[in-house]
Amino acid sequence: MVGCCCIKPAVLLAQQLHPEESDVIEFMDGDQIRGKVKQIQRGVLTLDPDQLEDMVTIKLRNIKSITARRKLYLIESVANIKYLGILEPGRGAGWVKIIQGRDTTELFIEDLDNIENMDDNFWKRLDGSASLGFSYSRSSNIGRVNESHNMTYSTRNWLFLTSGDLMYTIDNEFKGIEKADLAVQAYIEFWKKWFAVSSVQFQRSTELGLSARMQAAEGAGPILIKNRRNDLRAATGFSVQKEYSTDSINAGRAVSLEIPLFVNYYLYRLGTPYLTLQATNSVFFSVSQAGRWRADQNVTLYWKIVTHLNLNVQVYLDYDSKPPDVTAQKVDFGTVFSIGYSW
Repeated sequence: MVGCCCIKPAVLLAQQLHPEESDVIEFMDGDQIRGKVKQIQRGVLTLDPDQLEDMVTIKLRNIKSITARRKLYLIESVANIKYLGILEPGRGAGWVKIIQGRDTTELFIEDLDNIENMDDNFWKRLDGSASLGFSYSRSSNIGRVNESHNMTYSTRNWLFLTSGDLMYTIDNEFKGIEKADLAVQAYIEFWKKWFAVSSVQFQRSTELGLSARMQAAEGAGPILIKNRRNDLRAATGFSVQKEYSTDSINAGRAVSLEIPLFVNYYLYRLGTPYLTLQATNSVFFSVSQAGRWRADQNVTLYWKIVTHLNLNVQVYLDYDSKPPDVTAQKVDFGTVFSIGYSW
């Protein structure tokens, strides 16, 4: 009897799916567009339309109703509540009904923070962006080629993220990778306002005397602010690292332990122009080396030009109170201009 009670809601929800139907988005003026809802993120719905070749993005404030019953969606509200279900028109204009088997919840459409397509196809769950540009930094007063990318994969409970920044320098004195930051992370939210993150990271910064750093970190913390325009969260935990210096005499350091503090902030402006500001700040306090602390700070402004194309401006600052190479600089900072493509 217990097994039947557990299965029935899932069976009922499966029966409510209509995989042969197109999703329908109705605008405030009564016009409709049909296609496949790909995601909702940062106040914008992305639709793969039936009669157009390219994706269409629609601001949530312009949507009267949503009907999406082809498959299950992982839905998250600005209140950090998660649902797994389908979408139908709600009580009136600007409202949506989330159906989860026997349970039904109504939300204001603009209160939808994130919707991910729970497609069985691995590739269809991938979202990301890549950019290429040039930069100018304090390091050597020359231009550099800069590449950055990020990609996410969503499951019902976890978000997996890979990201990276790479700076390649061509100069009479130096040719090669001057600065690199590559990371893989696993992220989960719990208790409505808390999250945990695990990460593995590789870093390189010749300006700070760092040939290579391998780092693993675990952290947890609160979601401090989350609404339609702002997202602020902080975490702390522990990290373990192994460093290699650019100094050939003292090339290696023993494994060391650090206490990190992570603070991330997003600001969304959904008008014209469409802008997103991301500030990522990490501070590490060494437990193994007395008096050492370091900071990695990045502030990036994204300006969406058209559906898949962005102009990006990134300002970064890296600091190490006791760099691996004692002759190296303690501070490196710069500005990166790039053009990016998202999918």
